Amino acid sequence: MSENKNDKQIVEDFYNYIFGVIKLHRELTPKLKDELMLIQSNSLDELNQNLNYQQTFIYQIKNFDEKVADYMKKLNLSGNNLSEVIKQLPQDEQERFDGLLQQFRETSREMQFYKEKCKTLLETKLYVVNKNIAQFDLKSDKITYQEDGTETKKTEIIRTFEKSI
Repeated sequence: MSENKNDKQIVEDFYNYIFGVIKLHRELTPKLKDELMLIQSNSLDELNQNLNYQQTFIYQIKNFDEKVADYMKKLNLSGNNLSEVIKQLPQDEQERFDGLLQQFRETSREMQFYKEKCKTLLETKLYVVNKNIAQFDLKSDKITYQEDGTETKKTEIIRTFEKSI
């Protein structure tokens, strides 16, 4: 990487961009905690609002890879991940970016924890729903009747909630 005033500004913009992405991730973490509580309490309307917020987050970071690639191109850097890219920066910038990367790892771990908890809880609730449906002894075929009460034919019931755990 060549050292000039323009490169320093690009590095600073790159840092601020990564910082902004980390900030978005930090803002999402409480929403994931809320999602877990909303799933537990069966608050469907609030859960829907929460998921809409999460979709907004996804929209805000959807071009992350492209933007990082653009900064790498502007700075004439290469690498398969941010760690490799950071090693090519000047030493003082490496330390700043390493700190950001560590914050990103911690935030990502926390987000992953809550996502896994939500997934497990949803799978458990789905299992309970399926178990309750099975208790009604739904048969695969039911007899239907005409207006005069005579038997017409057997129809197959479609199972809406099917998932094996």
